[in-house]
Amino acid sequence: MKQHWLSFELEMITEPAYECIKLTGRLAYDTQLAAEQKLLVAAAAVKRRLVVIDVSGLQFLDSTGLAFLVRFFKQVVSANRAMAMIVRDNAVLKKILLIAKLDRLLPIVADEQELLSLPPLRSPDSIGQEELYSAWQQCRS
Repeated sequence: MKQHWLSFELEMITEPAYECIKLTGRLAYDTQLAAEQKLLVAAAAVKRRLVVIDVSGLQFLDSTGLAFLVRFFKQVVSANRAMAMIVRDNAVLKKILLIAKLDRLLPIVADEQELLSLPPLRSPDSIGQEELYSAWQQCRS
């Protein structure tokens, strides 16, 4: 019998304008506890106003994982921070996020360049979620 490895990894990278939290593996019901523990530690370490979640490395995302991302988004915003998501070339994951309508909460961008080109990010230390989201919506239209 082939054993199925359940894994979720998180890496935190501090950039000059934002904190990047890279997620890899599975964000699903079976990895929820590990994900919550790792993200609590990462959230406590965030120092910048802008938090970028890079989900491009996720191989699987279920409804539990989506709920987890929404809870983390609420936690970030309640701490007076702004949040965006990077999907890179992971078209399947981007489609899942759009079907779940997460693009109604936060910017979902291809990469850092797209995010950093938004006008409010000229001074990322004072950015708010509404301002970031509004700028992203304007660039999309």
